[in-house]
Amino acid sequence: MDFLRELAGSARDFLHELLAWVQGFAATPYGTWALFAVAFAESSFFPIPPDVLLIALCVGDPERSLWFALVCSLGSVLGGAAGYGIGLVGGRPLLLRLFGRHRVESVASYFDRYNAWAVGIAGLTPIPYKVFTISGGAFKINFRVFLIASVASRSLRFFVIAALMWWFGEPIQGFIENNLGWLTLAFVVLLAGGFWLAGHGARRGSRQGEAEAPSEGEEDAAMANGQRRKSYRLVGRVQGVGFRAFLRREAQRLGVAGWARNAADGAVEVEAEGDIDTLDAFEAVLRQGPPASRVERVDACELPADGSGVGFEIRF
Repeated sequence: MDFLRELAGSARDFLHELLAWVQGFAATPYGTWALFAVAFAESSFFPIPPDVLLIALCVGDPERSLWFALVCSLGSVLGGAAGYGIGLVGGRPLLLRLFGRHRVESVASYFDRYNAWAVGIAGLTPIPYKVFTISGGAFKINFRVFLIASVASRSLRFFVIAALMWWFGEPIQGFIENNLGWLTLAFVVLLAGGFWLAGHGARRGSRQGEAEAPSEGEEDAAMANGQRRKSYRLVGRVQGVGFRAFLRREAQRLGVAGWARNAADGAVEVEAEGDIDTLDAFEAVLRQGPPASRVERVDACELPADGSGVGFEIRF
């Protein structure tokens, strides 16, 4: 407990000095430009969110709080677009190098579930926003929806902060100044929790996806029962549009076993097993895809049926 008090005191002293430095620029273009730069950089590569600087500027000049929120929102959205471009150029290999496999898999699961609106989740939560902006480009999600989600979520987040500062003025300013150390600790915990959350889901999904290889006897039994197994490669606008989640729903509806995963080159790879009629129906679903997709080509290949498939899973 003494350690926490000492840490809080040190953080408070540091932030008081930082606040005094920032307040000197609050009435000049420099403070506003600094806020824009931090918001822009945080959306693609900088590790510290702009909320800290936004609060400091609002404390120093509450009457301009809404202006600061507008500048912060604009910088963040433009920085998010830059992050999208980085992901579009660098692709999945860049994602893996920057964030690691588990975090990329977790973000991919968010995109599968919520499509481009997953960006809105990151924009409002402690989950690192840059992971989603760069991933959005790498997964080639719909850029228009990406921008709409970014504008909505980031503006809401920053304008809520600014509105509190503008509305409450001196009372909330005194609260922040008197509790800067503890608020900083809470901020760090939330930031660390966001990074943990971004990777935790993927580790759990990886453990659940483990399966044993089928025996030769199981393959023979499956063939005797009229089971077929095929692999598919889907080319077109098939990543970042909820394609794998769509396939899982349709497979569950039809009773098809197998899996789907995104390929590094932008395609979607699928293996599916079922009886002849069921697999034909599933193949028709593959060629159609969800509403936001555009399937340009489907390459299919027959595989030995093994009868071991239970359910349909998303792989990474």
